[in-house]
Amino acid sequence: MDYSIMTQATSGTAGIYIVVFVAYIVLVLGFTFISKRLSDPDGFWTENRSVSGLRAGISLSATFMSISWSVVYGIEVFLQYGLGGFFVLSLPWIVVLGIFFWLAPRIRNIPVFSQPELISGKFGKKAGKLAALPILLVFIIWAGAEMDVAASLLAGTMGMSQPLLLFIIATVIAIYMSFSGTNAVIVTDVIQYILVALFFVIILQAGFSSRPVNPAVLKLDFHRIQPLFIVLTFIAYLPGWLAETDIWIRLQITRNGREARKAMGISLLNAILFVFIMPFLVAAFLPAGMTSGTKGVAWLLAQVHHPVFVALAAIGLIAASMSTIDTCVNVAAMTLSYDLTEKRTLNRNIAAIWITAALAFLFGVYSNSLKDAFYLSSGILSTTLFLPVLACYLPVGKKTGVIAVLALAPILTIASYALEKYGWFAIPGANGISYILISFCAALLLFFGGSAFNSKEDMII
Repeated sequence: MDYSIMTQATSGTAGIYIVVFVAYIVLVLGFTFISKRLSDPDGFWTENRSVSGLRAGISLSATFMSISWSVVYGIEVFLQYGLGGFFVLSLPWIVVLGIFFWLAPRIRNIPVFSQPELISGKFGKKAGKLAALPILLVFIIWAGAEMDVAASLLAGTMGMSQPLLLFIIATVIAIYMSFSGTNAVIVTDVIQYILVALFFVIILQAGFSSRPVNPAVLKLDFHRIQPLFIVLTFIAYLPGWLAETDIWIRLQITRNGREARKAMGISLLNAILFVFIMPFLVAAFLPAGMTSGTKGVAWLLAQVHHPVFVALAAIGLIAASMSTIDTCVNVAAMTLSYDLTEKRTLNRNIAAIWITAALAFLFGVYSNSLKDAFYLSSGILSTTLFLPVLACYLPVGKKTGVIAVLALAPILTIASYALEKYGWFAIPGANGISYILISFCAALLLFFGGSAFNSKEDMII
């Protein structure tokens, strides 16, 4: 990514950013240090399923109000596709949360906590272990991508190298998550939600005060965004998001079905505001011809001059950077210690946090494409996890088909991505993500083809 624009735009505010960054670290460490502790290894992740719908909803909202997703990428899709950007990010996410709002009580009342645990109960331990692997991979990728965007906006301004800032972020998150696991994520998410909402208001005001409306953002032009690309985006996002583990966890930690639905209602309202309306309005005030969300946010921050607003923008930017990283690390660590190990202990939980934070740091150092990170990881969830989870609810699929998908679909998805990226094939109008359609069709063949063979184990189950 291009770090020079942020460095030039805010070179006079490095001191403010550093002070705010240190203050924010002290704040989140202090809050998580004094929050409740759960010594029970399972409760460390599950919160003993006693969280209110308000806290769970705010926590999930803070997760998707992240710097890389609703801020940078949310703005970027409107810059690149005009009003058609609504179909790329906002609409799929709103539809997903609407479906979860409808199904929330039923999902909450499932007597297992994790998705691999659900799959294991119906299709055996081997299937459960295989289901955990793509979850682990995807959430490490998401955490690393989020770290990369944070570094692209903050490192130069603070006078730090990108790897050093990534290391600090990963270490701080690992420290406060080690105090109380999922509870630490929820506590910090409430703080982050408030600060990110404030950040959106500040950059919107900066844009409103500096530019006329960019007419290209207000137009719905299907020459800029091909209908095939919209369809492929829904294939990439909808199935994977419907099986997304961080949403699943927010439902499972609530105290009952009513609170789970309340959590989804809060999240749905925040999605309309912060994944659609606010990114769209911010993009409308950016200079014509700009297509990079990272540069757009940097440009807006350069328009903020009053020290108080600079400080508020800085802490909002830092909060937006941290809000999704800790959730992704939490999901990955929980998957590693809760689903992939037989013996569950508090020390293993903490070790899993540090291992996944380290892996996310390494991915962040070498990450170079936000679009690839989002589409590939979401594609893996869609092609690998969606069908097995669906088979747990509906009378479709057998054990052989489920295991075939879990074992082979991730490999096929990554291979198809690599082949398209390096020019072996391309579908016109697909904008570089036709590999998802091919992989999803392959997953369907594996699922229904494998399920056609009834093994002895299937008959027993």
